[in-house]
Amino acid sequence: MSKPLMIALRPVSYPVRIMAAILACVSLSIITSFMEYVPVAERLENTYYYPLWYSVVIIMLIHLAIAALLIIPLSFLTDAVSVSIAQRFNGTALKLVSVAAGYVLLAGASGMFFSVFMYRGDVSLYAGAIRQMVMITLMFAGWKIVLGAGFRWLRNRRRALV
Repeated sequence: MSKPLMIALRPVSYPVRIMAAILACVSLSIITSFMEYVPVAERLENTYYYPLWYSVVIIMLIHLAIAALLIIPLSFLTDAVSVSIAQRFNGTALKLVSVAAGYVLLAGASGMFFSVFMYRGDVSLYAGAIRQMVMITLMFAGWKIVLGAGFRWLRNRRRALV
């Protein structure tokens, strides 16, 4: 069994990043849609409510655009910087903290970029965008680590069987 440090510090291929971004977008759009869903018994009269599938699709499209334009390109920079910083530390905990801090900084930076370009720099009024970017980036990091470890396990398992 490999250590969590080795899983976090290994580079991940581009297809794994794309799959992690898609899974992060799908899972976060489903969670967000269920949070905003109004049951039929609580709906007001003469008010239109979007169907659940429509909310899932629209939120997923927005998250996929954000992931494709911000999170995936910035994740290459984040991985390079956090791995180079982690190699300077001696303890395992400090290395994991540096990788996690890199992704938290990625989340904040992508949220700031999103707010600057979408809301013309008025970041303080639109804190929800930064919160959403933090959630999608941390979910992307989690899926990236899980998928990277899973693909490495499958590759090692296939080599052992051959």
